Amino acid sequence: MKKTKKITNIKWRNVIGSYFAVYILFATLSILPNIPNLSVVKVAIQLSTLAMLLFALALYIYFSDVAVMESMRKTWAMFITMIVSYALIQLSPLWDYMINLVPFALCALILSLIVSGKCGFIANFIIIMLCFMQDINWRLNATLATENFFYLLFGGVIETVFVSYVLGRHYRRSRYLAVGIAEGIISVVCATISYAMFQDLWAWDVYIFKIVFSFASGMVGVMLMFVLVPLFEKIFNVSSVFRFSEIATSDSSLMRKLFEKAPGTYNHCLTVATYVEACAAAIGESAVMARAAAYYHDIGKMNNPSYFVENQFGGSNPHDTMTPEASVNMIKSHTLNGLAIAKEYGLPMEVQAAIIEHHGTMPIKYFYLKAQKYTDGELPYDGYCYDGPKPSNKISAILMICDAAEAALRAQGNKNSVEKIIDEIIAERIAFKQFSDCDISMKELDIIKGTIITTFSGITHNRISYPDVRLKGNK
Repeated sequence: MKKTKKITNIKWRNVIGSYFAVYILFATLSILPNIPNLSVVKVAIQLSTLAMLLFALALYIYFSDVAVMESMRKTWAMFITMIVSYALIQLSPLWDYMINLVPFALCALILSLIVSGKCGFIANFIIIMLCFMQDINWRLNATLATENFFYLLFGGVIETVFVSYVLGRHYRRSRYLAVGIAEGIISVVCATISYAMFQDLWAWDVYIFKIVFSFASGMVGVMLMFVLVPLFEKIFNVSSVFRFSEIATSDSSLMRKLFEKAPGTYNHCLTVATYVEACAAAIGESAVMARAAAYYHDIGKMNNPSYFVENQFGGSNPHDTMTPEASVNMIKSHTLNGLAIAKEYGLPMEVQAAIIEHHGTMPIKYFYLKAQKYTDGELPYDGYCYDGPKPSNKISAILMICDAAEAALRAQGNKNSVEKIIDEIIAERIAFKQFSDCDISMKELDIIKGTIITTFSGITHNRISYPDVRLKGNK
């Protein structure tokens, strides 16, 4: 079988330019403070080390988290976070115990929220290695046998791994109190090991200062994260789970507007969100991002609510007096209208993508079949399909399936036919190659089907009949 070539949307000129600019910046920041110790050998070592580390960063991002390289917003969010973390570590020599107070995993904390855990891990690791190699290179007689340098390397790597992969991502801010405490405990353990390794006779007053500041570094990191994450969200137009959690509420101004103008669509969005959130969690995607995408996926229907059946409430249907072609144009306009509204309200880019992608390039079946009645022979799909694009990620793919499933199950579903309906919806979208631009697997599609069935059963659960008796209150 011929190997499929990996398709990416990387703008290589921009990527190479950004990496080169960051290389120049880091080189300048590392060389200027060390002018008194300047030598050709040390400069060559510094420049070579920096080049190798940034090259390793680029390779890891390309092969493990290519979405970061495809987005210059995320790339520069990564670089600026790295610079902030680098600056904090480089300021540590200003005071004897400051190295223990520096949150080594700050870069991983921030990037795991606004970019990804993989990006946070490698960026934090590169910064730790850069600071360690730089300190060894520029300081006279500095070796690994120096306690602070060992603590930087040992503590930095351990904290990076824990923050990136063990502590995980949470959208409840109170959870990060535990994150700060856990990171502080890890720092204390690393500081204790480093101190014990290089001290024959313990100075308890020195040791106590070190572990107190090491423990405090965990909470310092969390506090800085809460300050910097909203700032970086604004600057780089990226979104954390906090931002998705804030907008995924029926109390937002845009959702209230949707309720007032298109109450049927509003309730459809809430129900779809229940399905999408459950499916996203089942395959390991962000449940809170999925819920936000589902809440706003049909906001474009606010512009012409009466043209959509869920808002007609048994009244007249304007499509009865329209040609199928005119109806198709009206129906499919809701994705572009929704995108315009999302941009106006500053919704996250991920939500905007879901709005424009959740129908892909599928035919608008009802009006295609209506048009076919007036046509002899086969009618081509051209002119009766959504304009796309197809889903570019798993969240949009889940939303595409759940959106169709909710409508179909509401119209004709019962517990005996639900599996058949979902199978047909997924098979139809596979036939029209709607998942060709995202990496969703057949196994994940099967998990999504099972989750929708379970969720539908929960929504339509049986209840006992209330007795037809009116009670008279307290006797």
